[in-house]
Amino acid sequence: MKEGQTTKLSRKQLYNEIWEISVSGVAKKYNVPYPELIKLCRETEIPYPPSGYWTKLNYGKAVTKTPLPEFPLIEVTLPSNATPKRSKLTSGATVVTEMSKDAKVVENSDSKLKAVEENEVLEKPPVSEVSDTPRANQLTYRTAKGRYNTYNREKLYEEVWAKPVVDVAVQYGVSDVAIHKICNSLDVPVPPRGYWSKIRAGGNPKKTPMLKTKGITEIAGIRTFEGAKLRNSASQPLVFLSEDERQKVLLAAQQIQIPIENMPLNKKIKTYMSVVKKWNSNNPKSEGAQRSMKNYSKRPPFLAGVISDETLPRVYQILDALFHQVGSLGGSVNDDLSLKVRNERVYLEVFESQDEVKHVITRQEAQEMIVYEDANRRNRWASKPNIRKYDYVFNGRLRINIRKSRYFRDTDSVNIESRLSEMLIELYEESEVVRLEREASEEAVRRQEEEKRLREERRILYNDEVERTLALTNLAQDYEVAGKIRAYILALESNGNMNEKTASWIDWAKKKADWFDPTIARTDEFLGKREHKKNEDQKALKRSGNFW
Repeated sequence: MKEGQTTKLSRKQLYNEIWEISVSGVAKKYNVPYPELIKLCRETEIPYPPSGYWTKLNYGKAVTKTPLPEFPLIEVTLPSNATPKRSKLTSGATVVTEMSKDAKVVENSDSKLKAVEENEVLEKPPVSEVSDTPRANQLTYRTAKGRYNTYNREKLYEEVWAKPVVDVAVQYGVSDVAIHKICNSLDVPVPPRGYWSKIRAGGNPKKTPMLKTKGITEIAGIRTFEGAKLRNSASQPLVFLSEDERQKVLLAAQQIQIPIENMPLNKKIKTYMSVVKKWNSNNPKSEGAQRSMKNYSKRPPFLAGVISDETLPRVYQILDALFHQVGSLGGSVNDDLSLKVRNERVYLEVFESQDEVKHVITRQEAQEMIVYEDANRRNRWASKPNIRKYDYVFNGRLRINIRKSRYFRDTDSVNIESRLSEMLIELYEESEVVRLEREASEEAVRRQEEEKRLREERRILYNDEVERTLALTNLAQDYEVAGKIRAYILALESNGNMNEKTASWIDWAKKKADWFDPTIARTDEFLGKREHKKNEDQKALKRSGNFW
């Protein structure tokens, strides 16, 4: 903005720009005095970010955006700056300054001016933002478009009830924990645990209404990541099944229920009950001792050691309900109470929670402590009794694990029996995970076998090639010997001193040259047929002590 020139903005536009690029950023953008802009905001009741706002935003902390209150004035006039700010230019440098809303001016070192229309592409330099804090505590950083989100209360409420919080978090580029905190700040209710599983099972759970609030309705927060993809499986369960099979499973999930009392249990369960009973009787633990898989050197059978005798009947009822529906869908139960779902073996884990209570010393433990303390007073050696600080008491609350990251448990408001439909669906989801893992494992084994076969084939081909190459060199060596013999014979013949004895020897030598020559391979009367492909050691002529 030139000296003496004023700019008029709507109150709403100025408010939005201040909360987007800060008060100092707006002051720099329109070349107006910072104190005067602050004074204007106060006079026209335009809220601006408080001290520390931009610092919190930059470090990913939740911040609150103060809403714009009602005010009689709609348009405001920005104060002018008596001393226009000059930019230091080097030769040929170009500076872009904003002239008005509709035009920009390009100013170069030759003082030539050219108006650039609004729709022309110009790269605007980034605006440095300075927090409205004392100079010693100011932090300067750059903002990027889309760096932070604005969370509106009404919009966020619709979003978290339209899809899971995890998917909403991905949409905003933050974690699901951040979305939960923001919803809590804005008094936005979120779906309770199990809500989406009931939706997937075909249910119609109630939607918690959002109450009116006198507090804030909009806050801002920084994005922590970009480019994530939304999950597709959250809203559509069992997408890996055919539509007909999928509907059968969903219908079975709706119809699942705990069997009527005194109804006979699944045969596999009745048989397995004796396995649990026998193991528990053979591996007793003192009253109050903690019972978990970590306390056993060898993993006990399913349900053994981690479920109280009082709760076991309830567990068998739950399993019977699941097994019945799995059987009706074509699955089966194995002897160890694992399941065969879609021809895949699926395991469950069931645990009973334990309360930690302060241990009350028994009479026997008290006597042991008296003996130990008496021995200490008499300076005698004694072993200190191992008395635990806490007792662990089964409380009847169950936890059933089906998938590595998926479990169901009793709570104060919901018991596990009410979530049987979700469990059945999770069993089928787990069967797909098992199938994919099995196929991946089989593919890995197949690749290993194929690589082993190829290595063996290559080894055989390599060895064959080595043998052929060695044979070739052996053939060439014999051919070379034959050539040397013939060259020697030719030298003798050219000498001219031929007699009957020399002629006879030359005839014999020519036959030996033909015997060495692999291209002729003459059979010798005494030496037989030469094996040209063998090496020198194997073909070496050796005298015989008793030839005949």
